[in-house]
Amino acid sequence: MAYLEIRGASVHYPVRNTWGTTGEVVRAVDDVSLSVERGRILGLVGESGCGKSSLSRAIMQLQPLTAGSIELDGTNLSALSAAEVRRRRLDFQMVFQDPYASLNPRFSIFSTLAEALSRREPLPRRHRESAVAELMNRVGLSPEHMYKYPHEFSGGQRQRIAIARAIAPRPALLLADEPVSALDVSIQSQILNLLNDLTRDLGLTMIFISHDLSVVHYMADDIAVMRRGRIVEYGPADEVFGNPQHEYTRKLLEAVPKMD
Repeated sequence: MAYLEIRGASVHYPVRNTWGTTGEVVRAVDDVSLSVERGRILGLVGESGCGKSSLSRAIMQLQPLTAGSIELDGTNLSALSAAEVRRRRLDFQMVFQDPYASLNPRFSIFSTLAEALSRREPLPRRHRESAVAELMNRVGLSPEHMYKYPHEFSGGQRQRIAIARAIAPRPALLLADEPVSALDVSIQSQILNLLNDLTRDLGLTMIFISHDLSVVHYMADDIAVMRRGRIVEYGPADEVFGNPQHEYTRKLLEAVPKMD
């Protein structure tokens, strides 16, 4: 059985004007069904506005579904209470697109990571510093900077901190929503390699979301192509890239810059 099973998921937003709702809806996600096997990386790709982030927020239970269900390891997340979702969210964490906005500027890196480490089980005070140091080492950061604040780090370093925070509770599923699009090109490959290494070393299942097909091909075992809220193509990465079946997928591939 798949670790993550999405069945007929829809996320619709009401259209509003000055006087309230108009009765119309925006179908950000429209009857999407996907499955992700344990230990595999699913690349979710499509142009901006196609519904990728709405789907990821629905998986994280940050956005309610209009219809359908999302099951994690056999549990229907949509049927859980808010308190049950908070407890279960230890098993699925997210790395957001903007490393500048995703970290609390008032918390030191030590406070941010120590809190994340304590979510799974209480962390004795005497062990917190060593646990934070080990976590920082794992994502390629120097522990000597643990008492600094987010504004003292570069964008790539902040994204490493965000990744460290996400893996701290030992989740089984990691969602990475455009995790390198806000970074310099010179830093992007480092973050991608880090995510690949962590997925392998920690046995993570991952959904990697991007509008960049070349990045998704590098990262993913399977690829789902999304357009206007729907999945138009889904399959193993090599098959999707080697023999795309949908015209939209072919156009995305044609748009990838090639070295002449």
